[in-house]
Amino acid sequence: MKKYFTGAWAVFKNYLFAMIFFYIFFIGFYSKASLFSIAIFIVMIFLIYSELHHLTGVDKRRYGSVKLTDSIIYALIAIAPMVLLQIIISFLSFESPIINFDVLKLNLIKGLAAPMLFIAKLGGYRVSGYIAAWATIVVMSFLGYFAGYKAFDLNAFIRRLFGLQPKKRPTTNKKRRFW
Repeated sequence: MKKYFTGAWAVFKNYLFAMIFFYIFFIGFYSKASLFSIAIFIVMIFLIYSELHHLTGVDKRRYGSVKLTDSIIYALIAIAPMVLLQIIISFLSFESPIINFDVLKLNLIKGLAAPMLFIAKLGGYRVSGYIAAWATIVVMSFLGYFAGYKAFDLNAFIRRLFGLQPKKRPTTNKKRRFW
């Protein structure tokens, strides 16, 4: 069980970082929030992909074997709190002459899926749009974990694609003296 919570934390912390980053710069891009979410989404996907690529190696060393379904479980555990909050908020209703609660409720639901706001907007801010938005995290965590399982390095592939030299790993010299 600890394995699943550490993997879920790896996904959740990258999602949380992207969400906080979105809100830090949200004021400047308020009129184009859904376009700004595309940039944040790309950063978030790269972070989740690279984190789970690394986590595959950690799981291989720690547990000896890797199951590809683990990445799906990691992502589902990671997004469960946010999805549950969205569901709970959608069922709440209050009557207030001061605050228009329906607008507040819609903004809270959108806010929990902030890095994927453009996907929810493409879905018309309906349930299917939010399901597609949350499914992208599950798919990207699976792809990152699968790439680590197959030892596919996306960074090296992109460098070769653009004709750049691959990064060389630093080698240690065991005969080097320290005095």
